[in-house]
Amino acid sequence: MNRNELKILAQKYLAGEASAEEKALLNQWYDAADQGWLEKVDTKTPETEEEVKQRLFENLKSKGFLNVKPMEVPVKKQFSIRSLMFKITSAAAVLALVFFGWQLGVDQFDQVNKKMVNVPGNKIMELLLPDGSKVWLSSGSVFKYPKKFSKANRTVELIDGRAFFEVKHQKSQPFIVKTNSLNVVVLGTSFDVRAYKKEGSTKVSVVTGKVGITLKGPEEKPAVMLLPKQQVVLSDIQNHLIKAKAPEIAVNAWCNSKLVFEQETLANVFSVLEKKYKVKIIAEDPSLYEERISITLGDQHLSEIMFMLGFTKHFKYHIANDRITIK
Repeated sequence: MNRNELKILAQKYLAGEASAEEKALLNQWYDAADQGWLEKVDTKTPETEEEVKQRLFENLKSKGFLNVKPMEVPVKKQFSIRSLMFKITSAAAVLALVFFGWQLGVDQFDQVNKKMVNVPGNKIMELLLPDGSKVWLSSGSVFKYPKKFSKANRTVELIDGRAFFEVKHQKSQPFIVKTNSLNVVVLGTSFDVRAYKKEGSTKVSVVTGKVGITLKGPEEKPAVMLLPKQQVVLSDIQNHLIKAKAPEIAVNAWCNSKLVFEQETLANVFSVLEKKYKVKIIAEDPSLYEERISITLGDQHLSEIMFMLGFTKHFKYHIANDRITIK
């Protein structure tokens, strides 16, 4: 999309005249312009729809994409940003459009005053929840939380993905994390929940405090209690909890913009590197993709990362522009 086309789409969006296809096109353009690995979103200071719209206008104007005055942007009473916000949650905002701190990812089923967050495949997102608790969401995660917690408890849902929680202590108001297969109940602590549907298992690891784990189902069973450096793993096939010592690797290292892989296939490692460094990695021997590795990567140059992977897994590679061939 060239600059003129972007100007036209931006004008139509601000005026509330963009079609669904045009909104999707604008959203795709945002996604392609990644500006960082970590996004911070403060959900405690919501903005009105018009404030979001005005800030969007100012950001577009500051980047030279618009040349009109704010009062020249028509405002339509029936303009609805809600349907677009679900998609724009994943936008990196090349025009500094970090406006999804207002109503990030409100889904179309917002019948119980909840918000839905979808994290794009090239981001880690940090949320400040209404009670002051913090949650870091890994790439590909889907997370739901209420705009305001009830007096009885503070319940959130990790529908898919991975999240690290730092829960603010409130003795009379337990914090509950629901996943597809289990519930995590705490009063105030820090812990990691990994529940990617594609992996077929759910893992909970504790860093500080005490965590109670209960399985979902018709039968009520006593909660499994976890202390620091302990974890449980629930397999979708076996449907029972396995308690063990948490691995030595820092459970929350991935929150600090690090890439943490625990016995991950090289296929998945390469996929993450492709998204972060915008390259294409191809192995001449397909069996290499099934090799597994445990490694933590920081902000090293891609050439350093490939050297470490090649040394560890015994392969040679060639880097040419945005393509890496493994021989």
